[in-house]
Amino acid sequence: MVLVAAAPVAAQRADSARAGVRRSAADSTRAAQIVKPPLSPRRAFLYSLALPGYSQSVLSRPTAGALFVLTESIALVMLRESAAELHEARRFRTDSLVVIGYEPAGTPITQVSAFNDKLINVRRGHMEDWIAFLIANHLFAAADAYVAAHLWDLPTQISVESRPGGAVLAARISR
Repeated sequence: MVLVAAAPVAAQRADSARAGVRRSAADSTRAAQIVKPPLSPRRAFLYSLALPGYSQSVLSRPTAGALFVLTESIALVMLRESAAELHEARRFRTDSLVVIGYEPAGTPITQVSAFNDKLINVRRGHMEDWIAFLIANHLFAAADAYVAAHLWDLPTQISVESRPGGAVLAARISR
């Protein structure tokens, strides 16, 4: 037996307890606007670990990228300088020139060579310090890129105001 009956449209809607949660048009529009970052956090970490500043520039943070590149270039120049000084100290360690001049009476003025094992150890320490600095710069750049990839679409609303008592740094976070 088939029972046919007319019912109002409201009665034909699915029960809200059983139906899936529906998004409003505003929520759907907001969800469509969410865009993925240009680099994934893992990829940003690896790129900046290999080449500090690269991921920052891809993530539209040119100032941070330039800072890491500047730090890297200064450290490389200083590492090269330390390597040259270490090479010089090793080369002149066996230098036998101890007479640096003569007194008016004709007696020689002697001086102990400055290029000894102690100086070589100090210069080797300088070189190791710059290598450690380079490694730290790579790690900081990679960590910064990882965080920047996670927060790349977060709007920055930061202002700095000058007041009589000093500078005020204010950040406004809104949804």
